[in-house]
Amino acid sequence: MLLLLAPFLLLADSVLAQSHPGRRGILQYEPSLPGNIIFGILFAILGILFSYHIHKHSDRWALCLPIGAIASALGYFLKLALDPDNFALMLYVVQNALIVISPSAFLAFNYMLYGRFITAIDPTFDINSPKQNSKMTKSRFSFIPPRIVGRTFVWSDIITFLVQMAAGGMQAAGSKGGPSLSKLGYNLFLAGVTIQGISYCLFTALLTVALKRLIEDRRTNPTLRGNTWKGLDRNTTLIVAGLYLSSLFIIIRSIYRIVEFAEGYDGYLIGQEIYLFILDAAPLVIAIGVFAFIWPPVLLDTIASQTRQAEQNHTMETGSASIHTNNRNKSEWVPLV
Repeated sequence: MLLLLAPFLLLADSVLAQSHPGRRGILQYEPSLPGNIIFGILFAILGILFSYHIHKHSDRWALCLPIGAIASALGYFLKLALDPDNFALMLYVVQNALIVISPSAFLAFNYMLYGRFITAIDPTFDINSPKQNSKMTKSRFSFIPPRIVGRTFVWSDIITFLVQMAAGGMQAAGSKGGPSLSKLGYNLFLAGVTIQGISYCLFTALLTVALKRLIEDRRTNPTLRGNTWKGLDRNTTLIVAGLYLSSLFIIIRSIYRIVEFAEGYDGYLIGQEIYLFILDAAPLVIAIGVFAFIWPPVLLDTIASQTRQAEQNHTMETGSASIHTNNRNKSEWVPLV
C-alpha cells in the first residue's frame, strides 16, 4: 500500500513546494458536498451490485469490478473531509490515489472480458484438446491469442503506472532544487498517462477487428447466424454493445486526464471540480454501470453453450467428426486470463 501511495506523496510534496502564496491548500477549490456524495453513492451501489452478481454466479475473475468501484466510492467520500485551508497531505494522497488508480481495475475487467468473449464465440476452442490448452493458441477472430490478451494489456498498465511512479519521484526531487529534473518528471508523468490511453485505444482496435471477423463469419455460417444485429444473436450483441459503450467512456476519461496533466497543476481543468465530475466520474459510472444491467459472465456462459451446441448439432447432421464440445458450464470453457 505504501508503495502505491509513494508517487502520490511525492507529487503532493512537489505541489506544496511549488504552491503560490495565495493558494489556500492542495486543492484549488472547496470539494462539492452534493457532487462527491452523489458519485460516492453511485460507485458504492455499483460495487454492491457487482459483488452480488459475483456471489450469485461465482464469477471470481470479475472481482476487479467491485474492488475498483468501492475504491472509487471511498475516494469521493474521503474527499469531503479535505479542508481547502489546511495542508492535509496524507488524506489528500489517499483519496487522490483511490480516484486515480481504481479505473485500472475497470480496464482490467474489459481486457479479461474480451478474452473470454473470443473463446465463447469460437466453437473450435475446446479445452479437452491438448493443443487448445496452450495460452498461445490463436482464434480466427483475434490476431492476439485470447488467453493472453488480459495479461498483455494489464502488464501494459502496470508498466505505465511504474513510469508514473518514477516521474513522481523526479518531480519531488526537482522541487527541492533541480528544475530540470522536475520538468523531466513532469513530462514523464504525462507520457505515462498518454501511453495508458493509447494502450486502451489499441485494445479497442483489437475489439473492432474481432467484431468485423465475427460478423463476416456469422453471415456465412447459417448454423451460428443470429437474427438480432448483422447476423449476431441477442447475447452476443449485448456483450459487443456493452464493451463498446464502456470503451467509449473510458477513452473520454483518458483524454480528460491527458489534457489535465498536460496543462499542469496550474492548469484550468485541475482547478475546476465540475470537470472531474463530468469528464472522469460520470464517464466511469457509465463505463461500468452498463455491466450491472447486462452481467457479462452470464451472457458468456449462454453464448458458449449455444455456440457449441449448434456446432455439434450441425456436425451430427452432416456426419462430420465431432468437435468434442457440448453444453458445458462456464468452469469448463472460460479461459484463465
